[in-house]
Amino acid sequence: MRKLIALAALIGVGAPGFSQDVTLQNKPLDIKAAILKHFKTSQDFTLKVAAAMPDADYGFKLTAPQMSFGGQMVHLAQGFDYFLSPIYGETAKPPKPASATKADVLAFVKESFDRASERIGPLTSEQLEKIYKTDEGSQSGLDLLLGMLDHTTHHRASAEMYLRAKGVTPPEYRF
Repeated sequence: MRKLIALAALIGVGAPGFSQDVTLQNKPLDIKAAILKHFKTSQDFTLKVAAAMPDADYGFKLTAPQMSFGGQMVHLAQGFDYFLSPIYGETAKPPKPASATKADVLAFVKESFDRASERIGPLTSEQLEKIYKTDEGSQSGLDLLLGMLDHTTHHRASAEMYLRAKGVTPPEYRF
């Protein structure tokens, strides 16, 4: 029975007209709160990954065409503006760190996560359900938030490979 309830909840989340509040096992599930919880976990882990690389290696690239380690971190953080701007009817204009140094990139990543969290907090169910036109096609507000989490995971995982290439063991992930 639990599996059927969970499946029904998942189908309901993906169906048009979903609500921010989904009932799962007779308990309300606040989708936005769940996203913010995972976003905070992502922030904490990303900052640990960024802190693990020595300052002298922030310019390191695995191969010439790839972004540097610092570039991965900056790109990851700038992505928040690209994913949130359509919801707010804005054109993305992501800021940049003061410099490419470890200290400035770390500060930039933290500020970017904090700013994104502040922008996610007041989103309404209507904004999560609404369909937005983006460079990637039409997406709901929820799609954009999930895409933002996925983008962050992708670039943080790339950064972890840079750490390993430099002989640095990445921090352990905590869910």
